Amino acid sequence: MGRLYTLFKWEMNDLIKAILLFVGVFLIGMSMKQSMMWIMSISGGGSGVHTELLLSLFGTSRSDGVGMVIYRSLSLDDVWTLMSFLILLLGALTFRYDRDSGIAKSVYSLPYSNDEIFGAKLLSFLVYGFAMILIPFAYVALTTHASIAGYLPEITSSFLGNMLIIVVFLVLYMTSVATLVSLASPNAFLAFMAGFALIYAPKILENPDIPPQLFMYALRRSPSSNFTPFTSQYLGWGILVPLVLFVLSWILIRRRDVV
Repeated sequence: MGRLYTLFKWEMNDLIKAILLFVGVFLIGMSMKQSMMWIMSISGGGSGVHTELLLSLFGTSRSDGVGMVIYRSLSLDDVWTLMSFLILLLGALTFRYDRDSGIAKSVYSLPYSNDEIFGAKLLSFLVYGFAMILIPFAYVALTTHASIAGYLPEITSSFLGNMLIIVVFLVLYMTSVATLVSLASPNAFLAFMAGFALIYAPKILENPDIPPQLFMYALRRSPSSNFTPFTSQYLGWGILVPLVLFVLSWILIRRRDVV
């Protein structure tokens, strides 16, 4: 277990990926913050809303406005488009850059199996991917409504759980695509371009039935009373397809040379 932890820590401490994570958190946080400030300005809300005032108006326009601000920050297409680009870059850095730079020859000469190396890389990739969206969302949501932070779960209970499940499905899908194309491509540049084509094609084609557009539209629908993320369509694209792509990636990394 200590050997695997050392390998995982090595992947997590990669300077280039850490810088990309910092830049991603900053850019996504700025995008969310700008959206929140815009909605608050037109709704007359603000971070200085007094707790007692909110409670006295609970269920009316003021609390609904707070929920709308938080809902809006997770349903921004700009955020998810930016996120997809960063995920593709992270995937190329995690699974392809070490091969392009020759570092893989040293890594694969260490007393680790391909399975252990793939597992450590994949786990670090997933941690980076989820951190890139959850850190800025939590920070912006809590700091924007610091005076009522303790009441946010109740205010957002009607939709936040569904939205976070869809977010998990979306991140799993994007990371699985980035992983497979990075391992299948001959270099990091082609890995990014291939991933870009797969991720961005549904948006160009305006096809709402293929991720990531499927999940982006689901985020907008999540406050609906009849919405549930536990349908065959969402579970299939959000869990089954990523699982298949991860298995294919695992098979590929076992069969492919490090060069």
